[in-house]
Amino acid sequence: MNSIERLRPEIRPLDAEWSASTLEAILAGPTVADRRAVPPRRSRARLILVAAATVAVAGLVVVVVPGLGTTAAYSVQEGNSGTITVEVRRLEDAEGLEAELAEHGVTADITYLPDRQTCAPGRYVPVARRLPGLGVTMGSDLLRVTLPPGSVRAGETFVMGVSGEAIPPQSEPDDDGITTRGGFAGWTDFNVTAGPVRSCEPVGAG
Repeated sequence: MNSIERLRPEIRPLDAEWSASTLEAILAGPTVADRRAVPPRRSRARLILVAAATVAVAGLVVVVVPGLGTTAAYSVQEGNSGTITVEVRRLEDAEGLEAELAEHGVTADITYLPDRQTCAPGRYVPVARRLPGLGVTMGSDLLRVTLPPGSVRAGETFVMGVSGEAIPPQSEPDDDGITTRGGFAGWTDFNVTAGPVRSCEPVGAG
């Protein structure tokens, strides 16, 4: 089930274009330990995130330095071990990212969606095998994708859909008594498929 949760640290509002926050919150794909504990199943890795400024998570730090100009929307790096790391700073040019991943031998289907939207389920069938190390880290300034060697084989496609938005502060508590002091809500669906990928049908994130 998709859901949007909220954290409540004291923070300042976030920029809606992921460009001026010192916040970082992490969502990672299933770890090796998680996959050993749970039998393999044909399900999509679906993650929901709400982040708040000043929250320190897992040692990943994003520093925004004023005056350096506009950074590229994304970058793709391949390490000596063959692990491919993608960093997305703006949800722009999905086709360009697909083309650059193809240069590294990875076929990809990348979809960026408007605020609080997801792709309707059932548009592809995930591979049945385990995918240790494959994961996505998501925060208000950065989306990081890690593709270990062999995670996307010949004839397979890495599929990822992403949306994200800033949550403005509230002046009054909502029905459950929580006052939102600003934050970031994001959604990502990622996996690997050996079959076709249908077009994304946008639906509400829930």
